[in-house]
Amino acid sequence: MAGSGSQNRSDSSKFANAASGVGAAAGGFVGAMGSSFVPPVNVTINRTTNKGGGGQQSGRTSQFVLGEPEFNNTDDVRNYCNNLRALMIQAAIELAMAAKILEARLGQAMPVPGENAIQTRMRAKKVAWKLKRASDGATASAKNAVAAYAAFQREYADLMRPRPQRAATTNPFKF
Repeated sequence: MAGSGSQNRSDSSKFANAASGVGAAAGGFVGAMGSSFVPPVNVTINRTTNKGGGGQQSGRTSQFVLGEPEFNNTDDVRNYCNNLRALMIQAAIELAMAAKILEARLGQAMPVPGENAIQTRMRAKKVAWKLKRASDGATASAKNAVAAYAAFQREYADLMRPRPQRAATTNPFKF
């Protein structure tokens, strides 16, 4: 970490002398939690700015993570559902990993006076359980994105594939 100095500094001084930004704050928080295991923390920040003049639509950016939803044809629906599924799977994996890391880190914390090590691990498990639930929700979102496209195919199959046109049989009425 930039600006960390010697190995003898405490974790809180590492946080105070960190270079800058959110990555340093996250590293300081994780480092201040306890013992020697510090997982690598990567923080990605995507910032979009609208540099156009007031009221100009040419430099317009989307506020949606997946982009502006445009459902003009079947490819748009399929692409949106696939992108949503991929995003939610990635989020589910990250949340599950974060839950395990948080549980391990909190399980190593010093116990509250009058508490034993098992109670400390149980408290850590309760806290990490919420991130695990968030991971389960992201997994459910990925499954529902796939199900949404399957339902679209089932409900609008007749519009997606042109039906073969039968030649009209003409049996003129005879008197």
